[in-house]
Amino acid sequence: MKTTILTILLLITGKCFCQNTAVPKIENDTLYTASGYKITAGQEIKLGIGTKDNGDFKYISASNSFLPNAREQSLKRTKNGHTVIVKKLKPEGNSKNGYVYYIVVGVGEPVNYQCDVESAITAGEIIVPDQYKTKTTSAQPLSVADELAKLKKLYDDSVITKEEYEAQKKKLLDGN
Repeated sequence: MKTTILTILLLITGKCFCQNTAVPKIENDTLYTASGYKITAGQEIKLGIGTKDNGDFKYISASNSFLPNAREQSLKRTKNGHTVIVKKLKPEGNSKNGYVYYIVVGVGEPVNYQCDVESAITAGEIIVPDQYKTKTTSAQPLSVADELAKLKKLYDDSVITKEEYEAQKKKLLDGN
């Protein structure tokens, strides 16, 4: 029994550490976000609602850095709910300190805006399709090891018979 649980835990742990799932990342002209949402140049993105106190966008802004004492200009709240076009994917940072991934978007103005994608998604300034939205649950799903421990306790407390215990254990270990 202990060997079986240990084997299962090692398999689960090995699977987690062996996969290269570092996201967000840009690969083959596609930005893969932490939620799994994929963004490419030319794609239309739906805007949510700006999160600054005045309703403007906090994570979508235009920088006039070529001017002295320039300040970033936030995308105005009048663009809430609009669709924008992704013009360019832009990583900033380095491998030592990490990257922040931006998209450059056109909003129908002469100025292009830069968007911190992950922060904008988290804040709701970018609307992602439902299949990429983070699912919130009230309880964490139990692992197979947790389920086996609960099942063993039920058996030890004589709540279930040995046959029921063995049948349920087989189902758990077989993945059914």
